Amino acid sequence: MNRDGGPLVKDVLLGLLVGLFSGLLGVGGGIILVPLLVLLMRTEQKQAQATSLVVVALGAFSGALTYSLAGSVVWLSVPFLIAGGIVGSWLGTIAVTKLRARWLQILFGILLLAAAVRLGVESFVSETGFVDQMTLGVALGFAASGLAMGFFSALLGVGGGIIVIPLLVALFGFPQQLAAGTSLVAMIPLALFGALRLTRSGFTQWVQGLRIGAGSVPGAIAGAALALTTEASVLQVGFAALLVFAAANMFVKALK
Repeated sequence: MNRDGGPLVKDVLLGLLVGLFSGLLGVGGGIILVPLLVLLMRTEQKQAQATSLVVVALGAFSGALTYSLAGSVVWLSVPFLIAGGIVGSWLGTIAVTKLRARWLQILFGILLLAAAVRLGVESFVSETGFVDQMTLGVALGFAASGLAMGFFSALLGVGGGIIVIPLLVALFGFPQQLAAGTSLVAMIPLALFGALRLTRSGFTQWVQGLRIGAGSVPGAIAGAALALTTEASVLQVGFAALLVFAAANMFVKALK
């Protein structure tokens, strides 16, 4: 990716694409960035995942800012999501160093398929009543959701939104926009924590991550603005098809 004279332009353009999907769908962007780095740019799996976390943090920040200005963040849930997420992220970074790259590719392919299913059918799923009171059970539920979010964020180099958004919608009755905005806010510290932890193992490439992340910032703002004003069902179906294609290629690479 960085050998033919134009790494900055390529990384920034890649960041714009990743940021657009991040803001539009409320996911961290790693769900599309990691396959691009591994399959197209020939980046080693663990390096791609760790570097993706840098991009996720930057893209999540800009997307979260747009959602928060529109009032689409449930702030009471954020501390519990982050608290559980830090524990999950710590466990996820340990797992990354222990698992072989092939198994990470298989797990990532499974996550892509799960994300595709969610995006393809979420418009047909009825929502529960919105949880608007913070009880002990609700707080523990948010913390458990954050733990799952942080674990898969660190393990697979994604923001974790693809995990936590369905939980917020199905279990706590969050409308899609509130779930996306809240997810992006919680993502910021969790992604940075994971990236810092994996730096110690030599996986996080901060320079490349910051270049891609610089492009993801305006992309995420544009995507979030589009999500707040436009029906995204057609784009979600198209993105689901893209995820299925990427998952198939990830499985092929892992099984070679």
